[in-house]
Amino acid sequence: MSPRLHRSVLFLVFLAMAVIITGAFITSTAVAARQSQSAISPFVNEGPHRGFAVSLIVFTLGIAIWISAAPTPGWLRAVAWSGILTVAVGAALVWQTPPLSPTAGVLHALMAYLFLSLIVVILVGTSESWNRTPELVDGNSKPLLRRLAFATPPIVFLQITLGATYRHDVTSIMPHLVVAMGVTLLALISSSVVLQHFHRPASLRGAAAALISIVLAQVCLGIGAFLMLVLNAEGTFYFLATTVGHVLGGASTLAASVVMAMQVRRCVLPKQS
Repeated sequence: MSPRLHRSVLFLVFLAMAVIITGAFITSTAVAARQSQSAISPFVNEGPHRGFAVSLIVFTLGIAIWISAAPTPGWLRAVAWSGILTVAVGAALVWQTPPLSPTAGVLHALMAYLFLSLIVVILVGTSESWNRTPELVDGNSKPLLRRLAFATPPIVFLQITLGATYRHDVTSIMPHLVVAMGVTLLALISSSVVLQHFHRPASLRGAAAALISIVLAQVCLGIGAFLMLVLNAEGTFYFLATTVGHVLGGASTLAASVVMAMQVRRCVLPKQS
């Protein structure tokens, strides 16, 4: 696999994060204005967000064509073109004149989350370590690990969906908080099992360490944002920065949980009956 392709996909990951961050500043400003019932000047307007988004679409198309032209596995090509489809749907949802409807806003956010995960999958798939012969470990001692790893991404997606519905004033914050506890528990258990009981391969341990680190940071950001709401600090830059970090953390948690599931499926042998 070409190192240049891998580096280009890494750049695409950072570009996707820039789109998520600028979009999160816009929605966080709306949340702050709604909670404080006062007008708040936007820290980031639509201009940078749309500029990053256009660059993202063009660059993603280029990556998809590059992957299709290169000798890459079929599943990697499918993921690349799924990324194109996802970013196209996300762009179509905001084609209408602002302001967005709550439903369009939620779906637009979910497309961004899905897109980041798809690009991270491509990043892993184009890495040198993924394209070496995998180091396999026996999963008989921890038969539930595969189920936990595969169950985590859908639960994370549910949790960030509830977060998006809260940010767009569709639901209250309580469902988001309740499911967040389940996400934290699943991620902590699966990551801890790997880190405590599997001393190799390094790719599996790295995925577990990344997942548990991102989840713990995400929990801290969520608690911080909630406390600022309770203390009526919605109009401050600190609230905006914390909520933007929380949104990016949610997208990163989903991507990390997908990578964890990939590594478990690749490296951990299923229980033998």
